[in-house]
Amino acid sequence: MVGEQRPNRLVVEGKDDKHTIIHLMRRHSVDWDADERAPFIRPAESVQMLLDSLTASVKSYERFGVVIDADVDVAGRWRSVRNRLSQIGLELPPTPSPEGVVADGITPGRRTGVWLMPDNTLSGNLEDFLATLVPADDACWPYAREAATEAKQRGAKFGDVDRLKAEIHTWLAWQQEPGVPFGTAVTACYLRHDSEVALRFVAWFRRLFFDE
Repeated sequence: MVGEQRPNRLVVEGKDDKHTIIHLMRRHSVDWDADERAPFIRPAESVQMLLDSLTASVKSYERFGVVIDADVDVAGRWRSVRNRLSQIGLELPPTPSPEGVVADGITPGRRTGVWLMPDNTLSGNLEDFLATLVPADDACWPYAREAATEAKQRGAKFGDVDRLKAEIHTWLAWQQEPGVPFGTAVTACYLRHDSEVALRFVAWFRRLFFDE
């Protein structure tokens, strides 16, 4: 069973999220081609489109998950998700768990999960999650951060909200194959697959889609 015919669905904000998750879970032995429990991942392309799709998606799939950036307001983003799901009778806890939330669906046998990037507790986004995957002893990482700061002082146009994205792309430009996408960087082992946050995400993913 392939593609959109799969019984399980994961909705994410964008393509970078999709490919990061696919490659991360591959490094944790998920066979996306052969295991029909592995969800079809659909990028929503925007936060608003993701939120607007929630209620219909929860009703449509056996196991449904959402990965969404916390951005600057973890509590506010959680309320946005929780309020939409409560409209169809699916009650989530008042605050997200650091381990990610997995709840019984609105009909027996179904399951719904939510993960707020980066770690369900801190403000941030996919890039904050990826920063935890940079090897701890990598000497080029602090230099990449310094370089981005200096570039900003010299007139680089990226905004403060995108500083970490600029730092990660700068660091990726210095790898053996420069400038690969995030997911490829995970597969190539430039980025780790076993940071504390990554292991929590993997455990959440398995609870949602693979556990009986």
